[in-house]
Amino acid sequence: MLLPLVLAAGLVSAFPQGGPPGGPHGFGGFPSGGFPSGGFPSGSSQHGSAPTNFSSNAPLAWAPAGPSDSRSPCPALNTLANHFLLPHDGKNISMSDIISAFAIGQNFAADTVTGAFAGAIGLCSKQTGTNCTTFDLAMLDQPHAIEHDNSLSREDYNFGKGNNHDFSPAIWGQVLGVWHGAPIIDFQLANAARLERVFVANKTDVPGWYVNATQQGLGETAFYLSLFGDPVEGNARQDWIDVWFQQERMPFELGWTATQRETITSASLKAMQAKLLAAPSS
Repeated sequence: MLLPLVLAAGLVSAFPQGGPPGGPHGFGGFPSGGFPSGGFPSGSSQHGSAPTNFSSNAPLAWAPAGPSDSRSPCPALNTLANHFLLPHDGKNISMSDIISAFAIGQNFAADTVTGAFAGAIGLCSKQTGTNCTTFDLAMLDQPHAIEHDNSLSREDYNFGKGNNHDFSPAIWGQVLGVWHGAPIIDFQLANAARLERVFVANKTDVPGWYVNATQQGLGETAFYLSLFGDPVEGNARQDWIDVWFQQERMPFELGWTATQRETITSASLKAMQAKLLAAPSS
């Protein structure tokens, strides 16, 4: 999973088919009547930024990726593309796309994403042999680059024997097994799930594959605790986390809003990682 990229998302019918209100031009400059029914078609490369009076607390249009759309191992990026805050086709993503999408869709400050964008551009340039200024989400599949082992929701690549791209119910089930149905995930439960994934990956990966990813694991844990709980105290709602990981959508239908907490910054994420390191795991 690629949640540390940010550090260097129910049912379709639960959302209105139109987009959220956004003034005379609607969200992202689209007509005020909202998005087309079911969102834009597969392959859409619609880019947009919200007008100043856009309400990020309104449910956003959502559509899953189509067969020609690009997606990554990262639930955060996939969710933003599914909600049309990034290009829905997941291609040619620019710095301005990333900053706008994370600010509007998940209330993250620019300082949490600018350095990571540079890493994605470097990966694109290496893969294509060109000087990239944008990247496609699927480029982030490359193992042991930005992608890392002991993900909370993906298999390790394991020399090609594992699927590090798609959500894995079995891997996510390991996390849920640690949480035992707890409605609120605190530092202790979050840390226990992180360490369980490290233990299982280290034990079961093909010999010679596993690369320790402690820092990345701390980063992704701080990310979801901040997004679905409090940026200082954690205490995230388990049902919100579950919808985001499994369905790659924001859980508006369960009461989540983007601005119900303080803006998440690089400093707040680092402080939460320190708390996670200090927390007991059982």
